[in-house]
Amino acid sequence: MDASAVRPSARQVAWQRQELTAFVHFGPNTFTDLEWGTGLDDPAAFDPSALDCSQWVSTLVSAGFKSVILTAKHHDGFCLWPSKFLPHTVSASSYRGDVVGELSAACAAAGLGFGVYLSPADLYQEKAPGGYYGNGSPAVPSRIGEFEYVVDDYNRFYLNQLHELLTSYGPISEVWLDGANPTHSTQSYAYDRWFDLIRRLAPDATIAVGGPDVRWVGNEDGFAREAEWSVVPFRDGRMLAEQTAPDVAGPELIAQADELRWYPAEVDVSIRPGWFYHAAEDDAVKSLPELLDIYRRSVGRNAVLLLNIPPDRRGLFADPDVARLQEFGAAVRDYYDTDLVLPATINVLDLREDIEQGQQVESFAVDALVEGSWQEIATGTTVGHRRLLPLDHPVTADDLRLRILSTRAETAVSLTAHFDPLLNPGANCSSNTSPPRS
Repeated sequence: MDASAVRPSARQVAWQRQELTAFVHFGPNTFTDLEWGTGLDDPAAFDPSALDCSQWVSTLVSAGFKSVILTAKHHDGFCLWPSKFLPHTVSASSYRGDVVGELSAACAAAGLGFGVYLSPADLYQEKAPGGYYGNGSPAVPSRIGEFEYVVDDYNRFYLNQLHELLTSYGPISEVWLDGANPTHSTQSYAYDRWFDLIRRLAPDATIAVGGPDVRWVGNEDGFAREAEWSVVPFRDGRMLAEQTAPDVAGPELIAQADELRWYPAEVDVSIRPGWFYHAAEDDAVKSLPELLDIYRRSVGRNAVLLLNIPPDRRGLFADPDVARLQEFGAAVRDYYDTDLVLPATINVLDLREDIEQGQQVESFAVDALVEGSWQEIATGTTVGHRRLLPLDHPVTADDLRLRILSTRAETAVSLTAHFDPLLNPGANCSSNTSPPRS
C-alpha cells in the first residue's frame, strides 16, 4: 500500500490548521464538585449566577484559539440546551436558559468555530424510570427529522439529539464523541447512522475521537508522540494498533494493513487537574512554561491541542485561568508566531509540510552555520503540519539548512526558527494510557 498517496479531506485540513481548540466542561458537576455525575443529580443544582458566554469567547479569541467545544451533554445525561426529548435539561434547572444557544451566538459574533460534545454514555437514560440506555429494545424504522434509520430506543434518542443540535445551533465545526463510559449496562452505538446524520446536516464538521476524522492521541497529559503520523493503518475496518500504543503507524504496522486512512491526532488536556471547575484547584492552574511545553508537544508534533478551561459557578472563566490564557496567547504570538531573521540566537526549530500533499518526511536533520562552519544541531522523525523541535541549548546561527534523510515521496518542507526564553529542555510530562475520561 502506498502511504505517500493518502490525502486529508478539506475538513481535516481546515481542522488541523486551527492548531488551538478550547474545551469547555460545564454542567451540574460544576456545582456538585464532582468530575463524573451520577445521572440522578438534581437539575436545580445547575445555577450559574452570572453566566456570560461572551466572556469565554473574548478570552479564547485573545489567546489565539480558533474554535471551542462545549459539553452539551456529559455522561450524567444533563443537557445544556432545552432538548424536547427529555426533562433532564436546563429547562428544569434554576437557570432555565440555553447555554448551547448562548455560546453558539457568542462564537458566531466573534468568528470563533463552535463544536459540541455529546456523550454516547448516558447515566440518566440508564437510571431514570423509562430510560433508554441498555433497555434491550429492538431496532425499528425511525424518523429522525427528514431522515429514516433503523435503530433501537437509545440510538433513536441520540440521533434526535444530534438532529436538534446540528439544525438549531449551527454551523457546527466539530462533533466530539467521548469514549469514556461509566455506565453498567450493555448498549450498542449505531455509529454508522450517527456519522451519516452528521455528514448530511454538518458536512464541514469533523467527527472526533469516536469518529472517522480525528483520533484520540492516547493520553490526557497534553503530548503527541515523537513520531506522530496522520496516515494510519487499518485492518478489517479497525486501527491495527491501540490508540494508546507508542507507535500507531510505523512501517511494520503499515505492512499488515488492508487500508490506510488520514486519521490525525487530537490532544486533550485540562488547564487544571480536573475537567470541571473546583475552587480547590484555583492554585493548581498550569504554569506558562507547562502550557508552552504542551504546545510544543501537541501542535508542535503534528496534532491539534484541545485545551479544557472549565467555567466556575458564576458561569465565567475563573480569574486564574483568564490570566494564564492571556499569558499563553501573548507568549505564543511573541515566541512562535514570528519567525526570527538570521543571524539570531535560536532554541526552537519550526518545520512544516503542506499536508494537502500528504505526510511524507520520515527523518531529517538540521544544521546551523556557526562562526563559519556547519554543525548538526537537531534530528527528528516526522514533520506533518508542524514540527516544533526544541534545542538542547540556544544556538547563535548565521544560517540554517535542512537535510531530509528519509521520505516517502518528494515534498517541500519549510524551516524557520524561534527563541522561547521560558524553554526548559529538561521538562518531561509523565505518560498516561488510560482511556478518555473527559
